[in-house]
Amino acid sequence: MGFAFDKPLVWIIILVIVLLVFGAGKLPDIGRSLGKSIKEFKDETTNGLAGTASTVPSVPGTSPVSKIETGTVQPTETTIRRRIIKHPDGREEIIEEQVPAK
Repeated sequence: MGFAFDKPLVWIIILVIVLLVFGAGKLPDIGRSLGKSIKEFKDETTNGLAGTASTVPSVPGTSPVSKIETGTVQPTETTIRRRIIKHPDGREEIIEEQVPAK
């Protein structure tokens, strides 16, 4: 016979143990913190996955332009073109190609 969380007595015992360990005064703060953490995690997974599908992180030294000390921007000889290939199994592959500057 296993330990089942579907029985009300088990939840009552767990609640009593939590009250003894943390005290009744700390429970609202713990609940608030847990709720905030869950909301932030949910937002990051929703927004983070949507944002990474269309953008590619920059790689140092592969910028198509370089800054000069005067603040002007001049093109370099080659640029890096990045493409994202989405496979049917859900994987994403990033392909980088060197392309001559125009």
